[in-house]
This record gives sequence, structure tokens and C-alpha cells, in this order.
Amino acid sequence: MSLFESLRRLPRPVIPHLVLNVAVASFVMLALNHGFWTRLLAEFPASPGRVAMFGFGVWALTLLTLELLGPGRLQKPVAAVLLLLAATASYYERNFGVLIDREMVRNIFETTVTESRHLITLRMVAGIFVTGVLPAALVFWPRVNRVRLVHQLWRWPLGVALSFALMTGALFSHYKDYSAMLRERHDLMGSYQPGASLTAGIRYAREQWKTADPTAAPYGRDAKPGEALARADKPVLLVVFVGETARAQNFGLNGYARNTTPDLAKRDVIAFTDASSCGTSTAVSVPCMFSGLGKASYSREGALGRENLMDILGHAGITPLWVDNNTGDQNVASRTGWARVDASLAPEACAVECTDEALLPAIRDRLAKIDRDTVLVLHMIGSHGPAYYLRYGPERAGFAPACESAQFSDCTAEEIVNAYDNSILETDHVLASTIDMLAAAQNVIPAMVFMSDHGESLGENGLYLHAAPSFMAPAEQTQVPFVLWLDPRFSSAMGLDATCLAQEATQPVSHDNFFHTVLGLMDVRTSARDAALDLTTPCRNPGLM
Repeated sequence: MSLFESLRRLPRPVIPHLVLNVAVASFVMLALNHGFWTRLLAEFPASPGRVAMFGFGVWALTLLTLELLGPGRLQKPVAAVLLLLAATASYYERNFGVLIDREMVRNIFETTVTESRHLITLRMVAGIFVTGVLPAALVFWPRVNRVRLVHQLWRWPLGVALSFALMTGALFSHYKDYSAMLRERHDLMGSYQPGASLTAGIRYAREQWKTADPTAAPYGRDAKPGEALARADKPVLLVVFVGETARAQNFGLNGYARNTTPDLAKRDVIAFTDASSCGTSTAVSVPCMFSGLGKASYSREGALGRENLMDILGHAGITPLWVDNNTGDQNVASRTGWARVDASLAPEACAVECTDEALLPAIRDRLAKIDRDTVLVLHMIGSHGPAYYLRYGPERAGFAPACESAQFSDCTAEEIVNAYDNSILETDHVLASTIDMLAAAQNVIPAMVFMSDHGESLGENGLYLHAAPSFMAPAEQTQVPFVLWLDPRFSSAMGLDATCLAQEATQPVSHDNFFHTVLGLMDVRTSARDAALDLTTPCRNPGLM
């Protein structure tokens, strides 16, 4: 007799509908909500009664969710899905400190297969199998007493109502304390599973529905070349590197104890050492940077609903180009067009995944053909984790020993930081090589901008990677490097005082400045450009032209 047949012959208990939901809700709260309980206990360290009552209220919320979504024969499939959802979210919170919100769901859906496979490890599969797959399978083992449809018509709303009554009764028992906590500690319910993941999924689906077929309203259609750009005797070229996951704290030019930017330090660059990001993920920061909306006003719907920096450059007669070595253009260059890095141009840099060194031949190829004013945007893979070791070649492995695993628990804190710092060395090499290439070019008047989209947590306060919700995002995820290089020919042609810009580099700046500063660097006259946010405004000197 096979094992399967033996299992089939085991007696299956017969239980009421409510008993199964109570069992599932109890398992979810006790086994899959470590982050929730940790935060709740920290909030009421000397009041176990308040902890127990609030925990009971959230348990009742879990029961309410099961009752509401799983009437009748939907009960078991719904319970199984919620168990898998909670187990997966719980695993990533325990191991990386990440919370699931709408933008995290967006990252999940918009990441590439290459990136996502780094997060799928043997330990992850084993962990989710034990805490999610097995319990979900066990849900189908007992038989459930099903009432007839006529009784289900009153039993379902009654179960929902009773669960709701238990939840509200528990929460109102110490309403003053609980309401204050919920207003201040968004991370508490943000760590509750499966509620946080369900809410995030619904918010993501709603936003996708609203932006499914966006029509971009005209913006900056009055753009035209300024006097300096119009008088330039050669095509003006601005190379813009949109960095990935480079954080200011580990950037040598920003005062990091390690010299992670030795090549840039030898070039005449301007480093803005107090720069902050619009978001903590590519899906937020990149559209925000190019939208001109600013962090305070940014929304995905707003960014997709009007033209952006790439469009405005085109309106001014400047050629906008986008070459990608990451997850795509994030709908920024959808109207102007974009291309992925051609791995065949740099096979030595693409042995496993293309490092950013593969962008160098792409720059060289386009540089030779430029015959009109151009902004070339290069979207880097940069320091994207958790597989930092794949972001640089062996010649850039300056810090050792380095973590060579996407499972951080396999590495020490020092090894993780070493691998991350090596990825910054790779970025430093690519930027410096680009500067040398541009400085040697005789057919253009060149300049370069590098700005990271967001930072990265490397274990501080138990957090790893990025995409933390804005209300709890640490400085490691929001402080970013921002570097500017101006060829003397560019400064002269565009009437810019590089010394003045260097003096401004210690002032606080942000992604809000990016849009307007790129327009300023290219001397684009348009009502969309805010002189107060354009960092070139106080440093423009027509007498230098």
C-alpha cells in the first residue's frame, strides 16, 4: 500500500465551519506574526493586559477576514491562500525587515525574473513550505459540516457580525491608548499578516486600474533652447546616470571612512553631500525624479497623467535617449523610446548578469554618432541587492571577504558590507571612465550627472534592502549620492560657474531639484522649470560664455 493510499485511509475529523476558522486564525496570529507581536510588546512593555486585549482584537480581525471572504465551500481555498500569503510576508519580514505595502507589491510585480530569483533561495522555499504550504494543505484534511444554502444565508452574516463585534469590543476596551498607538505606529498594523498584504494588494490593484491607459496631458510644450544652448558651436551632450541603490553613507566622496570612490576623487567632480530621495524604491523614485511633481505632490497617477522631463527635452529640440541596465524605464521614456543594454557589446561584463560596465560601449557607440543636442539617460543596476556580488567584476573586489550569497543569513555583517562597497567601486569606475570618454570627445560639449534613486539598508535596526514605507524609511534608504561633472567647454558654453556650484554642494538638495537642474544645465527655457529648484540658477554667469 502506497503512502498516499495510507494517508487517504486515515480517518478525517468532522468539524464545524467556525472551528476551522478559529484554528486558522489562531495559527496565523501565533506563528506568522512575529513582527506584529514584537512591536506590540514594545508599545506596552508594562501592560500585558493591553497587549492581550489588542492581540485578541486583531485575532478577531483575522477571524472576520476568514468569515467574510470564505463563506461555504470557499472557506478552505480562502484559508489556504491567506496562510500562504501570511507565511511568505512573514518570512521576508523576519529575514530582511521589510513590510508589505502598495509599493512593495508593485516591486514584486514589476521586478525582472533575474532579480526575483535572487530572493528565491533554498532556505526561503523550506521556510515557506513549513509555515505556509503544509498548514495550507492541512486545511483540506478535516471535513467541515456544511449547512444547507437556506441556513447559509443567515449563518454567513451572523459569523461576520460576531467577528466584527469581538474585534470592536476588544479595541474599545482601551480605546484611548489603542487609537493613539494606531495613529503614531503605522508599522504595527503594517506588520500584521495577512491584513497588511491584502490591503497592499487591493491598493495596488486599484491604482493599476486607475492608471491602466493613461493619457499624458501636455506639459512644458513652450520649451525652447536658451541663448547659450542656441549659440553652442557643437552639439551639447548631457549624460545622466540614474543610479540604483547607492546610499550616501557608503559613498567615498560623501566622507565615508572607506575610499569607495577613488577614481571619481581624481576627477574634477562636484559632490552634493546632503541629497535625499523622493522614495525608497525605483518604482517611486525614478518616475518622481522625471515628473517635476516633487516629493510632496508626487503620485503615480499624476506622473503618468502628464508629460515629463524626457518629453520636455524633445519639445526643446533636444534628443532624449534612454539605455537601461535595470528593470526598465518605469514608463518615463514610453513616448520617447528606450533600449536595453546590448550584452553582445560587452560580453566580458555580462558573464552572469550585466554589470554597469556594459554601459560603457553603449555610451561610446552613441557618442560617436551624436550630431545634435542630446541628453543620454543611463539607468544602472548599480548596487541592487541582495546579490551585491554580481554587481562588480573580480577586478573591483577591493574589500574582502565579500558575501557571495543572496541569503544574508549565510554571511556576516562585514561580508555583506564588503560586497556592497565593492558594488560602489564598480559605479565609481563606470562614472570615471565615462568622464574620461567625454573629456576626450571632440565632437560634443559634454557634462555628466549621477544621482541615485534611493539608498539601501545593510542590517541597521534589523532592516535590509530597500522599499521601506515612507513613514518608517531610515536615512540609509533616503540619503543618496549626487555627483556633477562639467567639462570646461560645457561651463564656458553654458555660462556656468563651476566654483559657485561647488560652493553650493554642501546645501541640502533632493530629487525635487533633479528635474529643474537638468533643464537648467541644458539651458532649456520653459514655464515648467522652477528657477528656485534649479541648482544652476545662482551660478549662471553669461559673462563666462
